[in-house]
Amino acid sequence: MKILKLITIHLFVLLCFSCTKNASKNGITQSNRLSTDSTSTEMTNNLPYTSDRVQPYYKPDTDSTGYVVNTSYKGLQSDTFNEKDASVPIKENDFEITPGPKTKYYTLETFKFSDQNTAKLIIYNTFGENDSKILNVQLNSYFNNVLTDKLLLDCRFTFETEYFRTFSINKDRSITIVKHSVDKLEYNEAGDIVGEKKQGDSAKVSVEYSIDPTGKFIKK
Repeated sequence: MKILKLITIHLFVLLCFSCTKNASKNGITQSNRLSTDSTSTEMTNNLPYTSDRVQPYYKPDTDSTGYVVNTSYKGLQSDTFNEKDASVPIKENDFEITPGPKTKYYTLETFKFSDQNTAKLIIYNTFGENDSKILNVQLNSYFNNVLTDKLLLDCRFTFETEYFRTFSINKDRSITIVKHSVDKLEYNEAGDIVGEKKQGDSAKVSVEYSIDPTGKFIKK
């Protein structure tokens, strides 16, 4: 009887050890899967990205009717343009925006469209006629870490007419830009400004782009 009892106890211990080992293996496997999923989520692009999400990064200028970069926004870091990058023209640059080599810009977001193609969303101020301040939001595209193209997504200012743009950068590598203009001024027959309209005359134009495999912005 003693021998039978010892055999029974031994079998019970072996069974418990086997169950514990299997549970441990399953826990490790599940833990690894969760870790992998977490890494995958972190690599996902923050898309679609729309103009609404840029609003916290700019504010009305106290000295003019324009907008300026909200440089006090937490985590916003600045850099300056360089002469080498100036050789790449800016697409949809209706007002011939030309940031100088000492002009500061601020990076808002980065996107990875492929292993070779990344893009950087930046915001910066330039000056227009009568030193009016212009707020610009621009997408720079890089192929193998070399700047290959630029697209002006927003150009926001008022000089008699109010100009601004809305945009969307989409997961399918397409980009939609809507250009808005609002004319609020009232003119007499001689063309002189005599006041403001109660309701401004609005107009808008839409343009579509896609990003090709080499990182170029292609107008549709």
